[in-house]
Amino acid sequence: MTIYELLKKDHREVEKLFKQIEECMDEEEFDQAESLFDTLRTELTAHSKAEAEVFYQPLKMVAKNDEGEDLAWEGEQEHHVVALMLNELSRLRAEADEEEYKSKIKVLCELVDHHVEEEEGEIFPEAKKVFSNKEAEEIGRNFQELKERYKGMVDAALAEDIAILMNPIAKKGRVQNIQRSL
Repeated sequence: MTIYELLKKDHREVEKLFKQIEECMDEEEFDQAESLFDTLRTELTAHSKAEAEVFYQPLKMVAKNDEGEDLAWEGEQEHHVVALMLNELSRLRAEADEEEYKSKIKVLCELVDHHVEEEEGEIFPEAKKVFSNKEAEEIGRNFQELKERYKGMVDAALAEDIAILMNPIAKKGRVQNIQRSL
């Protein structure tokens, strides 16, 4: 499968998880909502980190000074904002903080929807201009492998985003340290 097919598949799965969480919150099934959120947190984090490394980084290099480079930078920044929201939600309890939890889930869903729309509608067409189908398949394989590895280190990956927020200058070293541990 190409990277585009894999990312679209992930996007649809995340959309389903958001809907299920919303339904659980409406039915006051808070434990189930939190369990689904844990799954969402793992999937979004692994997806975002792997995508940044195997899709956005190469796109920025081959689409230098082109629309694809700008869109890749923007996509990475949207991933960072999603990670910050995931961190905030991880510290809340669905039942105890019901209204705040619901509103943060809604905002996170809207952020992800915006990102998906832009990625599928703008970034993919730009990437298809610079990556052959064979390259897109190889990027897809690399994405799957790295995503599986990131699923085992979600807390460290999310902590990296908080560290970057607190000290943006240190970003390069932290990213290299996490990549070494893979």
